[in-house]
Amino acid sequence: MRILFWIIALFALAVGLTLFAQLNTGYVLLFLPPWRIEISLNVFAMLTLATITLLYLLLRLIAEFGGLPQRVKQYRERQQRDASIQLEREARLAFFEGRYQRAERLAGEALNNSENNDAFAVNALLATRAAHQMRDFARRDQYLEKLQQRFGNQHLSAAMMAAELYLDERRYSDASNALAAARQISPKLTAALQLELRLRLREENPDAILRLVEQLAKSEAVDAEQARRIRNQAYLLKLKQQPLSSQQLQDWWHKLPSGDKTLPQLVEAVADSHKQQGEPAFARILIEETLRNEWSSTLAGRYGLLGLTGEALISQLQQAELWLKQHPKDHLLLLTLGRLCRASALWGKAQTYLEASIAVHPTAVAHAELAELLDSLDKNDVASKHYRASLSLALPQASLL
Repeated sequence: MRILFWIIALFALAVGLTLFAQLNTGYVLLFLPPWRIEISLNVFAMLTLATITLLYLLLRLIAEFGGLPQRVKQYRERQQRDASIQLEREARLAFFEGRYQRAERLAGEALNNSENNDAFAVNALLATRAAHQMRDFARRDQYLEKLQQRFGNQHLSAAMMAAELYLDERRYSDASNALAAARQISPKLTAALQLELRLRLREENPDAILRLVEQLAKSEAVDAEQARRIRNQAYLLKLKQQPLSSQQLQDWWHKLPSGDKTLPQLVEAVADSHKQQGEPAFARILIEETLRNEWSSTLAGRYGLLGLTGEALISQLQQAELWLKQHPKDHLLLLTLGRLCRASALWGKAQTYLEASIAVHPTAVAHAELAELLDSLDKNDVASKHYRASLSLALPQASLL
């Protein structure tokens, strides 16, 4: 419909101009001494229009030829940019296919054709990662050096990748420096905190681990159970690296969050420390409080190794028998009862509990304890059987070829 309208309008304009030319009798008089030129107004209008059109076309032609070098340059840059983008895509595909050598080569070619900073960074990072996957650390470091020369220490992606790759190579000092650069750019970056946590775990730095896991827990980057396990590892490292006196250990224990005091491994370590320092009573209290809040078969087994005597031993035995009513099938609790009865010279009950532990779940320790008990009761034949059973469970079975 619109095309039809324009056709009708053009025809109407043509008819109008024709009628105007027929009715127009005017003329134009030009004086160019010594000449005098007289021409029709219609002809003058047509000549003027033709002259303007020719001048416009001439100027456009000059402009086109004058801008040709610039357009050629832009065309070549566009071709180079398109080629770089294609190389980058092929490099990405090769990397995800696991063809790291091809990915590194294509990314390197794309890097040479990269002019803007973003393209340069993407291709350099891709080539860096591919070289690292091939364990070609020298070439990887060359790409990192190019990033350093181009951006200095102000490129977050380069700093994060360098930290991760150095950590994988166990270059902990270099990884720490790269993380420091990343923190200067983005101090609260969660990914940087997670990476630093991995670094401090490998360095076995308990104070830094506790600080980082607290920050990550607040930002919900780790769940509560995961944070609890990591704190447990940090506490164990701290006890291993910094032995504490009995009083220092009690003070440190009271400062811990209540939720962490039920960690079985941590309670075992603290109880062992108290026992080694001649304070088994504290270890007993600690284990009993923990088992009262949360049952742990491992801690129940540790309860029988405290070496208490007298009234404390009798109290221990009574407490363990109360636990047995709630956990009758716990083989480690039965083993503990056997040990406590043996320490109390209750030979018959000790044998019964040890045999019950073996019946529930045979272990080398239970067989050895029962063998020693039977040996002390001059039941040598039966004791020998349990010694052999203990040995067979303790040693791996060798297959004969």
